[in-house]
Amino acid sequence: MKILEKYIAQYAASRRGSFVSQTTTGEVNGKTVYIHIPEAVIPVFPVLSFASLFSFFDTKPENVLDHNYARIPVFAARYAIAHALKQMNISPGDEILLPAYHCTVMVAPILKMAGKAVFYKIAPNLDADLLDIREKITPNTKAIIAVNYCGFIQNMAEVHALCKEKNIKLIEDCAHSFFGQKNGVTVGGFGDYILVSSRKFFPVEEGGYLLAPHFGQTLPEQKSQTLLKSTKSFLALIERSLKFGKLWLLAPLIELLNILIKFAKRLRKKNTAAQNHADSFSSGQDICQEGENYYDHSLMDKKPVFVDSLLPTLLNSTKITKSRRKNYLWLSEQFRGIKHCRLIIEDLPEGIVPFMLPVYIENLKEYFPAFETAAIPMQRFAQFLWPDMKADICPVTADYSKNVILFPCHQELSQQDMLWLASTVRNILEQA
Repeated sequence: MKILEKYIAQYAASRRGSFVSQTTTGEVNGKTVYIHIPEAVIPVFPVLSFASLFSFFDTKPENVLDHNYARIPVFAARYAIAHALKQMNISPGDEILLPAYHCTVMVAPILKMAGKAVFYKIAPNLDADLLDIREKITPNTKAIIAVNYCGFIQNMAEVHALCKEKNIKLIEDCAHSFFGQKNGVTVGGFGDYILVSSRKFFPVEEGGYLLAPHFGQTLPEQKSQTLLKSTKSFLALIERSLKFGKLWLLAPLIELLNILIKFAKRLRKKNTAAQNHADSFSSGQDICQEGENYYDHSLMDKKPVFVDSLLPTLLNSTKITKSRRKNYLWLSEQFRGIKHCRLIIEDLPEGIVPFMLPVYIENLKEYFPAFETAAIPMQRFAQFLWPDMKADICPVTADYSKNVILFPCHQELSQQDMLWLASTVRNILEQA
């Protein structure tokens, strides 16, 4: 059995590639360049496994889709913002308030829809700063985007009450929060419009929804993806699982497909590097790290591929919620004992289902190159802020943008994965 496990681990490692760092540089031939770093050895987001397929028979927990609101399927949650603004008939000069602690793809659709982005402060516990929001509401304010960061339902009830008082719309960003309740209200229960992302909690590449209790206009007809795109996405899911030792029984199928693809390209005499990236499912390819910050407005009217819509429905189970809570609590306890870091949110309230574990690391830039080189699974939310936002608009954001890392706690992590993650971070922080 150990021989088989060793082979699977070696095979998985052989399929993982590298990508260009967005922050860490090195010297090459006298020039400063961004270095290539290895792909994480543990998946940042959940991957498909044989075990996860059996969750179809499990009970279904409370989740954002339970409200049974009308929905618009979208390729990614960022495009749900554009649809929400379109439903609101946003016109030039209309202002949309959003948190200073943001991902740039939250801003891009506002500008594409001719709106004006106005940033408000957040509190150290990631709640919206209600006093700052009040000060920034003007007659031109049409909506507030409020975020449930990392799966934690923030002070959404208070933001909702303020929106009702001022007669403006609340866009509840649930891209980080698919499951859970707070004070008896299921996630997504406050927004006039609700943004949903599938890939944060399920083993899919893309997909999401815009939900609303009442849409202002007729729902658009979203365009389906091509059969070729759907097929590639399905095979990419298997490929991604193989990189982390999952679905290994399907490895021969993927290898056979790679051989057939290479043979077909030889026949066409188009075996270029660019087409290798587009057409092959083989390992060793550079991974584009622009995905978290990529926005293409032409994708606004696209549905996700079929498998990305199907799997969240099939795999929605209490196994996910229980595993995430258990993993979060275990990792939290480990990180409390590591020097030079602290938890952003100390407690995990009953009913909350976390997306990731946010950790503040003192002087992160000193340790981050070692994190990347060690292939630690992580995400730097708000690492890159909208360039037009004033640097002093929110001290918390300025600090967190430079020093906070999100670590995974998803349902596909094993105890061995978490032990490796915690010990590797500890070694870097305490032995530097």
